Amino acid sequence: MTKVTVLLPLLSCHQRSARLSPDGVSAASAGKFVKSQALPRIFLAIATLASLSIGRAEENAVPAGDYVSRAEYDKLKSEHEAMKQEVEALKATVKQLTASIAQSPAPPKPAGEGKQVVGVPSEAATEELRQEVETLKTQVKETLPGTMKFLLAGFGSAGFTARSGEDPFFDAAFNPIFLWRPTDRLFFQAELELGFDNGETTVELPIAEAAYLLNDYMTIDVGRFLNPTNFFIERLHPDWINKMPDKPLAVFDGLLPESELGAQLRGVIPIGPTKLEYVAFVANAPDLITESDDFSEIGMLDFDNTSNFGGHVAVGGHVGFIPIPQLEIGYGIQRSKVGPRDRAVENILQSVDLNIVTDSALLKGLITARAQWVWSHVEHFVFDPDGEQGFGPLTFNNNRNGGYAQLSYRPIHFDNDIIKKFEPVVRYDRLNQLHTPVGFDEQRWSFGLDYWLTPSAVLKIAYELDDKNGGARDQDAFLIQAALGF
Repeated sequence: MTKVTVLLPLLSCHQRSARLSPDGVSAASAGKFVKSQALPRIFLAIATLASLSIGRAEENAVPAGDYVSRAEYDKLKSEHEAMKQEVEALKATVKQLTASIAQSPAPPKPAGEGKQVVGVPSEAATEELRQEVETLKTQVKETLPGTMKFLLAGFGSAGFTARSGEDPFFDAAFNPIFLWRPTDRLFFQAELELGFDNGETTVELPIAEAAYLLNDYMTIDVGRFLNPTNFFIERLHPDWINKMPDKPLAVFDGLLPESELGAQLRGVIPIGPTKLEYVAFVANAPDLITESDDFSEIGMLDFDNTSNFGGHVAVGGHVGFIPIPQLEIGYGIQRSKVGPRDRAVENILQSVDLNIVTDSALLKGLITARAQWVWSHVEHFVFDPDGEQGFGPLTFNNNRNGGYAQLSYRPIHFDNDIIKKFEPVVRYDRLNQLHTPVGFDEQRWSFGLDYWLTPSAVLKIAYELDDKNGGARDQDAFLIQAALGF
């Protein structure tokens, strides 16, 4: 019924144009009459395609709330591709018709008076027709799946931990990531971090930033963003990307901030066959913990300084050099003042990182090697100078460092479909802070085995050997985790 409604008015217009000369067309005006049929034929073709699109949309419409199967999705996608081809064919036809009209010689003036002759369409009318075709083409493209400006992504996980000296427990986390592109150059993203801590549900906001694409090689971001100097946090922290059930010492919840609140400028500089990635940022500085009920926290840095106590500003950046596609080497640094404004001291955070991913024909699999080491330096500071907290005046060497190295192998080129989904992983991580109020260094060897259900869904199992010096108790652990990215 829809097709008939669309076509009738255009057919009527076509008939009216034929009746403009009730006595027929003379030989002198025959050329003009023939060319006059081109425009109605063009509109008729457009109407036919429009009715076809409407008819297909009605035939394939899915009631609200119904599930769309994969077969239905593929059918809809193929029909949209066919519609695109039809639009291209229509566009070519329009060009041919308009070209033939423009190239045809003007017919002689009619000898008789009083006869009505249909004139050649003006350039304005031809341009209007082209614009209508382009509009129709754009509308067809916008109906294709995946062209929305809003996207929901993220990851979730559930796991079990049995650590010596502690009660075993189950855990779960959910991290939705919201992406919105209001224009081709303006983007916004936010990540929520939902989890459990001591029997309570926690909600964090590690990302809430707007980004503007200045050009093909440079972007400016403002808001709360992942720390560019921390390679693990910015690139590898999602549970379905991290190959171990837990995260390494020092780089996570340790010596470097996970997020920064400020502005950053980042981009890529092509250098022949290589490229250089760069980031520069300014942000709120961390706060130096000078008072705490837990003495081991004295001298640590509070990176959740959203109110910027002390009024200090951190300046930093990261560069990553990619000499070949399989290798990236990076260095990051952040400098700021920390502590009370009248007694502020300098803090320097540094990080080096290495990332290697290579497909080995000899070993018939994918080898991934990753490493990162970080240093935290806080200038000489006197804690509890008047002794009011009961432990001062106190000074100590407030330098800490640590990091990890990890190696994994996945036999993706094996013929066996089961074996190729396994991935053994080994990791060594360490945190050195013996001479601080914490009072011990810690190192761990972790051995894990992953099984990939899909490219973004993985089951992980690992055993962790823990070693602490300084009289602290070792805490070996058995861990299981299921993670899914979407």
